[in-house]
Amino acid sequence: MAGTRVYFSHRTSLQLLRTSSPTGRAQLQGPSRALPDRAPSAAELAEIVERLGAAHHGIRIDQPVHVLVGTAAHRRLAPDCREHVCAAPLAGREFYRLAEGVFSAGAALALVQIAMDEKSPIALLELVYEACGTYQTQRTGVGSAYDVPPLACVDDLRAFVTRNPSLVGAGKLGRVLRYTADRSASARETKQALVLGLPLRQGGEGLGIPRMNFVVRASPAARAISGRSSFRCDLCWPEAKLDVEYQSRFAHEGEASRLRDSRRTNALMAMGWTVVGVTNDELDSLAAAETIARTIRRHLGKRSQFRIDDLHARKLKLRRQLGLGVG
Repeated sequence: MAGTRVYFSHRTSLQLLRTSSPTGRAQLQGPSRALPDRAPSAAELAEIVERLGAAHHGIRIDQPVHVLVGTAAHRRLAPDCREHVCAAPLAGREFYRLAEGVFSAGAALALVQIAMDEKSPIALLELVYEACGTYQTQRTGVGSAYDVPPLACVDDLRAFVTRNPSLVGAGKLGRVLRYTADRSASARETKQALVLGLPLRQGGEGLGIPRMNFVVRASPAARAISGRSSFRCDLCWPEAKLDVEYQSRFAHEGEASRLRDSRRTNALMAMGWTVVGVTNDELDSLAAAETIARTIRRHLGKRSQFRIDDLHARKLKLRRQLGLGVG
């Protein structure tokens, strides 16, 4: 069993990249490698997980695990493992070696693999935002967490799908990348960016995808007001000096938080910026979200007359897909 090779894929790869030690994995270089012709047995899988645990303290993956095989000839139907036949040539640099005989797809390849079966473009968008952001849910990890390193960046994903157009799922992933951004800090920020930024035909407000958690350097006057050298803007249109802040209950409650937010807003305004706050309740209200979008639209100088007869229905559909209120 010690010689058993396995190539993890799909969501299992994302979980492994989340929980493995960066110093304990190596990106493979060189020509394509032959995939195993069968998935590991239950006993072999248990030994592989033990091998991983020895190399990466605290590593975690959920079952069923996803693995790549080179043929369907030895298919093993079992609740602990899902096999995915991959006949396309795969360059070695798209994999990481995690332990002896244990390999994982990189984030870009894993996202292409997931995209192949994902029927909802909105769900795929949320997945990409999370993979390129600083938070995780069970979509990419084994639990929820914040302030985690991104698994990928949008530019690298775009380069990967351009290099691998023949991979099933590459075209689907490539089509949603135009509406993605790096560095979203939470699932709610992602939902807000999609509501405001997606085109009207997709149920969004058509304001353009903002920069996420964009860093603005403080002027001397702003530094004197706030005591800070820079500000991080949740959703930002830098060319218009517009900052839209998602005011979550967790990060903005309490007197200290209110004082900090006030100083921050005053400092940005001293630099000519406009700051718009969006509360959790407002994000969950269609009417409130539309009112906020009109304010942003005026600031950005975008037209407010549209010729889409079923625009309201499209907005409702998008909000339902994102799990937001429609009242």
